[in-house]
This record gives sequence, structure tokens and C-alpha cells, in this order.
Amino acid sequence: MSRNKIYAIVEGQGEANRSLSSGQSAVVVLISKLLTELSGWALLYPAEKWPPFRMSYGSFFKEDKLENAIRYHQKFEDCAALLILLDMDDDCPKDKAHELVSRINRMRPLPFSVIVVGAKREYESWFLASLETIHNGHIYDGEPESRRDAKGWLRKNFRYKPTRHQAEYTRRLDLALACERSRSFRRLYHAFQELIDAARQEQIIITPHFPA
Repeated sequence: MSRNKIYAIVEGQGEANRSLSSGQSAVVVLISKLLTELSGWALLYPAEKWPPFRMSYGSFFKEDKLENAIRYHQKFEDCAALLILLDMDDDCPKDKAHELVSRINRMRPLPFSVIVVGAKREYESWFLASLETIHNGHIYDGEPESRRDAKGWLRKNFRYKPTRHQAEYTRRLDLALACERSRSFRRLYHAFQELIDAARQEQIIITPHFPA
């Protein structure tokens, strides 16, 4: 069996729940958009496993919890890559990613690549960065990653519910705007560039890479 599927470990229920309109979860929509933008479809595909593996934020940083979740995905013979996606809230995405990557590196060799991405502050912050494409005529007047509780702001202004709307909002997300206005989204975008380049060369990577 070819290793060509991207699986995911996510934190939020909204990332994992299937949209009633598309039948896809937000993380699958996100992966699909990135593969389309970066011409990765000939190499990689979103995994059809549903629901995606979920963990609470605290569990990512508890001994063996993340490692066990990664080991669980080793049973999938088509797994080419594992996206680990979580909301960093007030924590520093770089510092926390470094902590997780250090643990993942100790698990080498792995049969698939691993991408670690932390949204600053939360997944919904990326929606603020592209609000005009999600809600026509509305522009978020501020720094998307500076606002705490972007989810609450969207709920107040647009009756947003993650389990109902997150996949559809992701479908409307403009990747160029999100990259321009959100550093953590740029990190996600660049991680997928790395992954696709590695897949072309039949290499396994763990990203981000931190000097020893």
C-alpha cells in the first residue's frame, strides 16, 4: 500500500466535526485547500479516517500522551504524514512546538513525516485574517493574532458555532490573506511546502526543524 495520506491530530471539536453541507471536517477541508494551492494532489491526499484523532491541549504536554497518539497512527499503512494542530492561546507557538518536536525526534525512525503547527491564539484567529472572504463586506479591524477569544468574537458577531460552521469558514478562507496577516498560518503554509517537497524526494521530515 502506498503511503500517500495525511492524517491529523487536532485539539478542537470544530476541527474534527463533519460539516453538514460538505460532509468533511474542517481539518480535511484545510488540508485539501493547501494541497490544491501547492499542487500536492499528485503526491498526497487527506486521510478518509473520521473522526480525526482528538486530544485536549494539556494532553499534548503530558508524558507519553503525544507519543502514544503517534504510535497509534503507525498502524495506518497509507500514512505519509501526520499533522499535529493545536491552539496555543497565550503560549508561544515556537516554544511549544520546540518542546513537542524534541519529543517526536526521540521517536525516530518513524515511517511517516510529522508536522507540528500551533495556531496563535486559536484556529479561529485565522478566520479573522480573512474575514472579508468569509463574511462579505466585513473586515476585521485589528491584529488577528492579538485578539483573545476569536471564537467568542465570531459567536457574538455572526452566531458562529465551531461544530456547525468551522468547516464552511475554512472553505471560504483565503490562503493568501491568511498568510499575509497571520504568522502562525504562514507557518502552516510553509510546513506544507516542506512536506510536499519531501514527498517528491521520498523523504521523511519532522517540522519545524530546530538546531540541536
